[in-house]
Amino acid sequence: MISLPALIIAAVALFVIYLIKINRDRPENFPPGPPKLPVYGSYWYVLKENFQFAHRALDGLAKKYKTDILGFYLGDTPAVCTFSTELNKELLTKDEFYGKAESILTQARGNGKRIGIFFVDGMYWQDQRRFTLRHLRDYGFGRRSENFEQFTIDQIQHMMDLLLSDPRPEDKDICRAKGEVLMPDIVYGYFNNLMWYLLSGRSHDLKTCRDLSRAALGFQRAGDVLGGAISITPWLRHIAPTFFGYTSAVEDNRKMYVYCEEIVKEHMATYDADHHRDFIDDYIFEINKLESQGIYNTSFNVEQMTFIVMDFMFPAPIAMGHTTNFLFGYLVNYPEVQRKIQEEVDLVVGRGRLPCLDDRKNMHYTEATIREILRKEPANPLGLTRTSTADTTLGGYFIPKGTVVMTNVHSAHNDPKVWGDPENFRPERWIEADGTLTKKDQTLGFGAGKRVCGGETFARHTMFLFLSCLLQNFTFLPPKGEQKPDLSKRIFGINISLPDFWMYAEPRT
Repeated sequence: MISLPALIIAAVALFVIYLIKINRDRPENFPPGPPKLPVYGSYWYVLKENFQFAHRALDGLAKKYKTDILGFYLGDTPAVCTFSTELNKELLTKDEFYGKAESILTQARGNGKRIGIFFVDGMYWQDQRRFTLRHLRDYGFGRRSENFEQFTIDQIQHMMDLLLSDPRPEDKDICRAKGEVLMPDIVYGYFNNLMWYLLSGRSHDLKTCRDLSRAALGFQRAGDVLGGAISITPWLRHIAPTFFGYTSAVEDNRKMYVYCEEIVKEHMATYDADHHRDFIDDYIFEINKLESQGIYNTSFNVEQMTFIVMDFMFPAPIAMGHTTNFLFGYLVNYPEVQRKIQEEVDLVVGRGRLPCLDDRKNMHYTEATIREILRKEPANPLGLTRTSTADTTLGGYFIPKGTVVMTNVHSAHNDPKVWGDPENFRPERWIEADGTLTKKDQTLGFGAGKRVCGGETFARHTMFLFLSCLLQNFTFLPPKGEQKPDLSKRIFGINISLPDFWMYAEPRT
């Protein structure tokens, strides 16, 4: 009869042999990194390093392995993360890394399909992205448009009127007293409305826009960029769907989809081929044109149009809202930066009119502040994960087909070799000796290459107008008797955000 100690020794020996075997499967010349363990692969080490913030965990592992390119495993899937500016750019611009990673959460977002723009790749993605960006530009997305700039100013004016008024019943969720507003919720509705203007040709109810933005926020907080445990072991959604974020991902996604679907249906019912009002009308025209030619089996259809609308509605309030939240959180903590922006606005624009995009080229410190917040607090510190579509190399290492790849933008933006004192919030780092804005911008918050964020120009224009107009007319402070927002705190998710905080807008006299 075999004794219990002998059984334990045998079990341990078999387990060690198993670990040796699965780690021998590591490809030759694969980047250095933690070993592969059962079930979750190297994800155990990520959780041990920092179970909330994947970008910090991977940065810590990279330092332990003394590498700028980390190789690890998410379950059985090989994964790679780059940390330096040079390697991040190489990854972002190489054709073999344009594939999109799929998970149970992205499937939930697409109602079980790979659809839309953000989470698809190949010719389908290229055709849809090319069409969408080309037609959105006609309405002011990505280039100057007098009509869209005026609409943006109207939204800012509405926000300023709200700051100067006693809160209305419908605004009690974002305004608790005259001038006291909740960040970032107050900007959600306005940023969302800007996208709705481009997509659907009109303004939408701001309270509804805020509710939709919070649904989008719920979806993005359902997991991190790595997908979490539920992406590696999707059967967990049947055991504890709420705990692992699946319930929120499905329900919040559904709220957004239903609203977008209603807007599309309304457009189809009132469509006039001779009078295009907006992007949705352009897309309906394309569907009808293809069908009139007897072409039905294409990527252009009503469901795809609905998901494109949803894809573009999602980042405007969330990524821009989070960045603006960080921006005003820093401004409240750094009143000298506010003062310098206000001095620049007064010098360049004066007080007789609101700033416009023509002023941007002369407002170097304001632009430097926007650049600095984009460097210091990238909304998505690991970018959006991609996959390698073929065997290739990266930084001299072998990367097999199907590897999940990601860029640690946060690490690159905080590299002392590049930035000197990256831990400091210092807009002056972007100003040349002659007072002009430096031409070189090494930040990668919007990505690079063919999958660069199509909304970069939209985001930069919008943040400039909101920042300059608001600081022309207000100084932002903590409400009386309250503390400044704590810049050390974070809320995790696909995008990283500063916790909500109340601030007081003091009118400038």
